[in-house]
Amino acid sequence: MRRPTLKVADHGLITAYAFGRSVGIRTSGWFKKLAAGGHTPETLTPHPKGGPDQSYLSADDITQFHKRFMTPATMEQKFGQHRKILLGKLRAAVVETFAPNGEDFGPVYLRNEVEEILE
Repeated sequence: MRRPTLKVADHGLITAYAFGRSVGIRTSGWFKKLAAGGHTPETLTPHPKGGPDQSYLSADDITQFHKRFMTPATMEQKFGQHRKILLGKLRAAVVETFAPNGEDFGPVYLRNEVEEILE
């Protein structure tokens, strides 16, 4: 017997792409790359037509991401200043984006480094 198909919304999951947009990152695949490197959790669900697993985020996955990382959009929300001002402060303090082994994950910063400078 075939298991019933569950709607993603029934489990409170959102796609990695939708989450990226919510934190101001629109680059396709950035979150998948970050999760594949073991830097943040993701929830994989089987593709409905047998393709590769799809990347979703649960509320816990999102919480774990926010505990470790910040993006310009999340900085703007937390500190109440325009992102250009905040990024200027980070550049002046020589805070770099998160890029272990030279990997590019886009405008993602370690939360502890950002808060140390901006608070």
